[in-house]
Amino acid sequence: MKVVLIISVIMFLVFYVGPAIVGFQSTFSRFECEAFDTKDISGTVFEPFREMYKEKIPELKSYPHEQVEITNDGIKLVGDFYDFGCEDTMVFVHGFCSNKYSSFAKQASDLAGKMNLLLIEQRAHNGSGGKWLTFGVKEQYDVQKWTEWAAVRTKGRIFLYGISMGAATVLYASDKVDDTKVKGIIADCGYKSPWTMMYDMGVGKYTVVKLLTPCMCFLARVLIKFNPHEKCADSLKNTKIPVLFIHGTADTKVPIHHSCYNYDACASDKEKYFVEGAPHAVAYLYGGEEARRKVEDFIDRRK
Repeated sequence: MKVVLIISVIMFLVFYVGPAIVGFQSTFSRFECEAFDTKDISGTVFEPFREMYKEKIPELKSYPHEQVEITNDGIKLVGDFYDFGCEDTMVFVHGFCSNKYSSFAKQASDLAGKMNLLLIEQRAHNGSGGKWLTFGVKEQYDVQKWTEWAAVRTKGRIFLYGISMGAATVLYASDKVDDTKVKGIIADCGYKSPWTMMYDMGVGKYTVVKLLTPCMCFLARVLIKFNPHEKCADSLKNTKIPVLFIHGTADTKVPIHHSCYNYDACASDKEKYFVEGAPHAVAYLYGGEEARRKVEDFIDRRK
């Protein structure tokens, strides 16, 4: 019996805890992400838009802009600020394992000159500091700091546009940012919580993620000191800021029911725009001209 117990413990450590530790490291530790105008995106959902990235990202970078820096939670955070002399400012918050230009090449290009643009790098990504990311739970306070910076730098309305993990980040922040300054939030393919996002990815080739999620989240609680079960809905039920929810119906990484859940929980004025057939993080690109109009109309109606 004692031998069986020892063998069982060893097998548990080797075949469950060990992979969970590896999964935790690869999921929560920092990322360096090349922009899509130079990165090989073959075989991804972004591949159909390769030429757009090659055009729009260099075009954006060619506009006069400055790199700005703030500090929050002892972490240096960086972003690129495009001052077009407008009163209003859009703050773009990129997704997991991405960067500011890859996530928003088209959206930022569509709004350039109509608003000032602030494209930030989330903690533990690229030029920003930090060892660990928390899928929006701690990043929400980074966004709060960025809105305070934008409120000092510009005179008009502030809007937040987040995609994937960035969408969760701005939704978490929705009841904490100053609603006299922040007049609207756009959340593209956001999830309910880090836990549900990781668990819902556990289908097909990602089934192992579903099995390892409990241990990975336990490690996140202990080592990074955040709660992966914290829901965006906890903030949305208290927000006064209007929210536009965008999602693709063919999203398998973050299924559309996540945005439906967040939409139902949202206490403020809210809208939803679901794009038929769009996979994860490309709903705006699939939506084309209609998506551009939806976003700009949402902005124009917020006073």
